[in-house]
Amino acid sequence: MKQPLTNKVCRQAFLKYSLFQLIFFSLTASASLAHSVTKHSPLHQTKSAVAEITVSGQVKDSQTNQPVPGVNVIVKATTIGTTTDANGNYKLTVPKSEDVLIFSFIGYVTKEEIVGTRTEINISLADDQQQLSEVVVTALGIKRDEKSLGYAVQKISGSTLQTVKGTNVATSMTGRVAGLWIKNSSEFNEAPTISLRGETPLLVIDGVPFGNMNLGSIPQDNIESIDVLKGPTAAALYGSRGGSGAIIVTTKRGAGSKGLTVTVNTNNMFNAGFLMLPDNQKSYSAGLGGVYDPTDYIWGAKLDIGQMANQWNPITKQMENTELTSRGRDNFKDFLVSGMISNNNISVSQTGENGSLRVSLNHIYNKGQFPNLKSNTINFSLSGDIKIGEKLTLSSQVGYNRVTAPQISGAGYSAQGYIYNILVWMGPEYDLSQYKDYWLVKDQQQNWHYKAWYDNPYLMAYEKLNGIEQNKMNSSLTINYELFPGAKLMIRPGFDLYQNDETKRNPPNILSTRGWDAAGLYSLDKRTGYSFNGDALLTYNKTFGPIGIDALAGGTIYRYQNKGLYSATRGGLVIPGYYSLNNSVERPDVTVNKNISDNTFLGRKQVNSLLGKATISYQNRIFLDVTGRNDWSSTMPKTSRSYFYPSVGGSVVISEFFKSLPNFLDFWKVRGSWTVSKSDLGVYATNQTYSTVTADWDALNSAFYPGTIIGGSVKPETNRTWEIGTAAYFLKKRLRFDAAYFNKYNYNIQRSANVSSASGFNTTLINIDETYIRKGVELTLDATIVKKSSLQWDASANWSYNHRYYKTLDPVFSAKNLWTTEGGRYDTYTGKTWLKDPEGNVIHRTNGLALASDYNYLYGYTDPKFIFGLANNIRWNNFRFGVNFDGRVGGFLNNYTSYKMWDTGSHPDSDNQYRYDEVVNKNKSYVGTGVVVASGEVKFDSYGNITSDTRTYAKNETKVSYQDYARSYGDGTRGVTNATFLKLREVSIGYTLPGFISKKLGARSIMVSVTGQNVWMWTKEFRFADPDKADDTQLTAPSVRYLGGSLQLTF
Repeated sequence: MKQPLTNKVCRQAFLKYSLFQLIFFSLTASASLAHSVTKHSPLHQTKSAVAEITVSGQVKDSQTNQPVPGVNVIVKATTIGTTTDANGNYKLTVPKSEDVLIFSFIGYVTKEEIVGTRTEINISLADDQQQLSEVVVTALGIKRDEKSLGYAVQKISGSTLQTVKGTNVATSMTGRVAGLWIKNSSEFNEAPTISLRGETPLLVIDGVPFGNMNLGSIPQDNIESIDVLKGPTAAALYGSRGGSGAIIVTTKRGAGSKGLTVTVNTNNMFNAGFLMLPDNQKSYSAGLGGVYDPTDYIWGAKLDIGQMANQWNPITKQMENTELTSRGRDNFKDFLVSGMISNNNISVSQTGENGSLRVSLNHIYNKGQFPNLKSNTINFSLSGDIKIGEKLTLSSQVGYNRVTAPQISGAGYSAQGYIYNILVWMGPEYDLSQYKDYWLVKDQQQNWHYKAWYDNPYLMAYEKLNGIEQNKMNSSLTINYELFPGAKLMIRPGFDLYQNDETKRNPPNILSTRGWDAAGLYSLDKRTGYSFNGDALLTYNKTFGPIGIDALAGGTIYRYQNKGLYSATRGGLVIPGYYSLNNSVERPDVTVNKNISDNTFLGRKQVNSLLGKATISYQNRIFLDVTGRNDWSSTMPKTSRSYFYPSVGGSVVISEFFKSLPNFLDFWKVRGSWTVSKSDLGVYATNQTYSTVTADWDALNSAFYPGTIIGGSVKPETNRTWEIGTAAYFLKKRLRFDAAYFNKYNYNIQRSANVSSASGFNTTLINIDETYIRKGVELTLDATIVKKSSLQWDASANWSYNHRYYKTLDPVFSAKNLWTTEGGRYDTYTGKTWLKDPEGNVIHRTNGLALASDYNYLYGYTDPKFIFGLANNIRWNNFRFGVNFDGRVGGFLNNYTSYKMWDTGSHPDSDNQYRYDEVVNKNKSYVGTGVVVASGEVKFDSYGNITSDTRTYAKNETKVSYQDYARSYGDGTRGVTNATFLKLREVSIGYTLPGFISKKLGARSIMVSVTGQNVWMWTKEFRFADPDKADDTQLTAPSVRYLGGSLQLTF
């Protein structure tokens, strides 16, 4: 007996020719896409029969009377089938009039209709309260009913990620999944950081865990769906790489309505201001102590009061005695440029009776907020499915990603950073716009007033370049063969490779790179690599009365290699402005120290695995999952190279045990799981390798043995995780709730330990006794608030937290302080702080400056108390509205921008009466609020605890220099900031033109939209920087608001 086709299978009509023929047809047909594919093409050939009948119709929801797309329409007892298109329409050819059509879709009652003499069959499907569980893609690409899973999974439809398109789909995923924390950087070309339950998840594309791909490598228009498998149980079959969960991306195929479909869309968003824009004081010059000095700090002279000084004139390019004025009061704002993101995509898909094909080309242009920050990204993909005979099915995809950018630098607390140069260290007495002519002598000497350690920002933008050229390619082939009913063999090889070239060019006489080497520099850093993942799996699915068995067994090979070569000129450039290794002053010479420096590395790793899974179900309402996997890793010591980890999970659909449920309750299940996951070591962690140095001893090349000896008994780092959860649907699935709690125990931590130098080594790698527990809660609530034929409002909210704690401490290796305790939080935020009296007043020295503690202080914790997301999607007739919020509550970050501006004197709050009195009136009038010690003393133990205190206090009344007091604040007091924020992440308003208008314009459908990303933000305390990134220790760039529009045409 043949198994019923799944929704996904029915959506993908299969070809009857080989994959090679499929790709060949693609390449030849795509050259002339304007032609129509005739019924004689391979995509439309069917078995000829005199009694064949072509049947068409539309499928609607019986309650809303709305079309239902994606409905499986198959001829009973055959493999002939199709799916309804976006308008609920279908069309297929049946062999004879006695045949029966089966209409099925998840969440609806399956319906059968005898064809007879009818050529049009319209169907209304009713909700099926027994089929409320969603189909999700799990580990190894296996599709399963969500109700059978013992762990948490959350699905994101591709369509929800394709309305607002930026540079990385991860941004559109922010706030949509409970427990998935995506930290979006405002820096140019910096990808979002993805954290699932506090750890980095595995990325899987079409069933293959590629080693060199990321979400930024996948165009949003290519995504069919994303399934987030939370925790190690969900991804147990992926081994150590899946120990932190997995993000499963399913890309589009040519499924959908039959025939040729061409989709063209463009999304263009422009800089519409900034959510966080740092500012500076505009009243005082560079210098210290109220005296003008262009070499350091901005605690200088008062501007705009007629004071004269010897200053550099960038126009005449010489020193002149001119008035100190705030001519550069808006230097930073004026230096910024108007950025944009242009995301354009064209896809061509062909679907026939037996298969599908899709070709897509995507281009993204990204222009940053600083001059010359721009990148071009090109993505090409080709995918298809084919069925050969009755038992063999092939599926394949090929993708190519290329990113180029002439300049990616300009960030961070360094001389290359624009905030560092312009906002933190440059005074407002210089008008930066006058320095756009940045050469005194072309390619040799810059036009700049400063002579210490940073350069003209315009020269850095256009001449001191850090460019990239990145290329990635990935491909996979999935072969499915039905051995006998219920048993299949799947073979799936997947391969990806990359080549990344990064170049740096420094003109002569710059100050910010390689110290004071004024000769110029050119360097090339070339990285290449590949990863291979091969699966061979046997699956068996059979029902024996009330008992269902779904089993899997097989093996996996994972291998990767990374190679690198770095070369740089030595001694400067022969010809200034010509950047090439061949232009090095000192040519390569391997025998003396006059060569082009080079640094190479090579890393390889292979993991061989055997795995198995068995799922047993009873009456389709009790499910038990058992998995096991054994890995053999090339990077582990021989004694612990082989390691095994199991998992057990189960779910019980409680609602299936009751013949009648309360009217408001449709579905209820509970679930639970337990698993062990292990992590091996990195490349060369257990192998002794030499390091080479050229021209070291008496101009001889040398090789050094490493200082670390590898212990042969090092065990894999191990995690033991359990989780419980529940899911319930109410009010005919219009209200859906999911909750999960997890507990992850982490042990066998690896650490370097010192050894006696008599052994010939300095350190060794061991497992320590320090262990951790991470635990958390995840809640999701989805609701269809309004559901009418012309109006539907869907909302989704999620809330989650997870924190890491010390379980046990190692008596030797664990930190010795007050907050490292068993049961204490791991993510501590510590630093120096001011000493305070019992009433909380700051204690001052006798000189009037605040008194700092000699010991670190626990301010709090870096992880948020919780994160949350709220998404709203409203459909009203042909209009679509989308509004997505997300944010975090609690947790501390270092607001380094604010702290450093206080230190240098550029902070806007430093422009006050106290500073004016000190600089202009020479009156030091500032008195710090707090107390001084009148008598007595205090003693502390080694941890900073007070052991005795006899102090008495009096009010502080000592006047001090405002500059000295303001600069005396350390990181802990000026930088520590509550990172709570609420952000309007995305907004969209779309309108689909009526069909008759689209038809007149030659299109099947046309949709226009207004879109926005990173639209608005509220913060509790943070200023000058966006806490979204969760790290401002490097002077974060201004956070850009993007507004624009999109146009989508379907032919």
